[in-house]
Amino acid sequence: MSDTLSAQQPHAISDERLKETTGRTHKQWFKALDRAGAEDWDHGRIERWLGGKGDVDSWWAQSVTLEYESARGKDTPQSEHGTVEMSVSKSVKLTALEIWPFVDDDGLRRSWLDVEFKVRGRTPGKTLRLSASDGSRVVIALYDLPEGSDGLPRTRVSVTHSRLRAESDVPETKAYWKVALAELAKLAQSPADGTSEQPG
Repeated sequence: MSDTLSAQQPHAISDERLKETTGRTHKQWFKALDRAGAEDWDHGRIERWLGGKGDVDSWWAQSVTLEYESARGKDTPQSEHGTVEMSVSKSVKLTALEIWPFVDDDGLRRSWLDVEFKVRGRTPGKTLRLSASDGSRVVIALYDLPEGSDGLPRTRVSVTHSRLRAESDVPETKAYWKVALAELAKLAQSPADGTSEQPG
């Protein structure tokens, strides 16, 4: 019954990303948790087990716990919002108008962001507001910058991730967003016709 439930639930984090980071897929983690008796545990105990026995960092332990609880039909602590906030940004050599589709379009956003977020709202061309499965909130904002010395347009892409539950979540969350923004810049700046840019 548990395997059926987990197979039917869409995962907020891809199996590839989860295995790359933690060494196991969702199915493998769920089976390990079932064997440990986690279906009868509360949220905090599951997280502690993943962090201890599973050697999983806090951000990923929290994410796997929420996925597991959802798959097993357990109540999740959505109301336990944290108060910690972090921000990270990256300058991209494009206009905000050119970057916006990669932020706003669900399909394009998935090409650089491998965790599913629920869209809460948007200011077209400027900000996208998201919520995560753990109750945390994300705002992706675009700010015009002066042209660079090479004459190319520049935009600062800023991510603010709020309602994190602990200061210990900040380093890994910040590292995650830095990688994501680097991937966004790479995709957005790739020539549309697939040709390579000539070296300067």
